[in-house]
Amino acid sequence: MSNVEAAKKLYTICMNMDIDETMQLVLSAENPDEQEFFSLLSDFVLQKQQKKSLHRRSFR
Repeated sequence: MSNVEAAKKLYTICMNMDIDETMQLVLSAENPDEQEFFSLLSDFVLQKQQKKSLHRRSFR
């Protein structure tokens, strides 16, 4: 599997994570770079969930 294919698969996996799972990653990071990466992922997942929630509310 190429790096591009692996990244696309990783994207799909990450989009199915919830905020608690991403926070577990942040807390279990083994070094500052890993912690930063997981923090960015956590922020991204949270933003997507917020957008989804706001979108649902606007149609009520």
